[in-house]
Amino acid sequence: MTADHLLFLLMSLIWGVTWIATKAGINVMPPLFFGAVRYVLVCAVMLVVVRGLRDVFAHGRAPRLIVTGVLVVVGTYGFLYWGMQFVASGVAGVVNMSMNPVCLFGFAILLGQERPTWRHALALALGVGGLVILFSGKADVAGTASEPWGAAALVAAALSYCLGSVLSRPLLDQLTPLQLTAAQAIVGAIGLTALSLLLEPISAATFRALLTPVPIGGLLFLVIAGTFIAYTIFLRLVRDWGAPRAGLYSFVSPVVALLLGAIVYAEPLTWRELTGAAILLFAAAIAIARRPVPAAPAPTE
Repeated sequence: MTADHLLFLLMSLIWGVTWIATKAGINVMPPLFFGAVRYVLVCAVMLVVVRGLRDVFAHGRAPRLIVTGVLVVVGTYGFLYWGMQFVASGVAGVVNMSMNPVCLFGFAILLGQERPTWRHALALALGVGGLVILFSGKADVAGTASEPWGAAALVAAALSYCLGSVLSRPLLDQLTPLQLTAAQAIVGAIGLTALSLLLEPISAATFRALLTPVPIGGLLFLVIAGTFIAYTIFLRLVRDWGAPRAGLYSFVSPVVALLLGAIVYAEPLTWRELTGAAILLFAAAIAIARRPVPAAPAPTE
């Protein structure tokens, strides 16, 4: 197993936990505010860690950095956090996790970064099927009037994230993953803060809710593990593997969330969960396996 495969597993583990951390925050405060605080904290650290951020936006990179930052941060978390208020967690898992790898592969083909192969097609078919099996017993429909809008927001979040990820790949020829993370975080912090101030009621009570143990713990996990570690790994894998293969964490993270629920909350594991988890892991293994290098032709005399 290569270093990239180990990083892929670490990223999948972290992003399997972020659903719990996110719920801890948006259950007690406005979702856009929670996302804005997350990225303001990211920026505060990035300004210290990453040197020469002004130069990162130079040399004609600023327009693409702004567009990708809006897509992968503002669009993704704005729509995702808002939609998660109205959609059952099972439905959210199915929509988000099944769309990510499919959309990443689709956008990469449309933009000429990937060619369709049987390996990807098989992995996508197995992965989506595994997700449906895994969540089929958990996708309870609340039946509220806001639920269709919440589901539409989750779809928009997946499309925004995938398009932004694919458009980010050329930037990684000029920037390190950490530099790109920092630049997109700055764009995201500005965008989410503006949206929160414009659309949400923010008061002293909002800040008091933020500083209670559970939300602040979830926020710190999202900032340190979800952004600094996992997203930087994701960008490295986008550079080395391409967005479609890197995005197959969506087939591993639900398994992590499932096992975490069983260990931490004693949630039962049925044949449906175990079967779905096995299919997801098999699909991811097919897609991220190293392709055999064809042997060089024998020299002719």
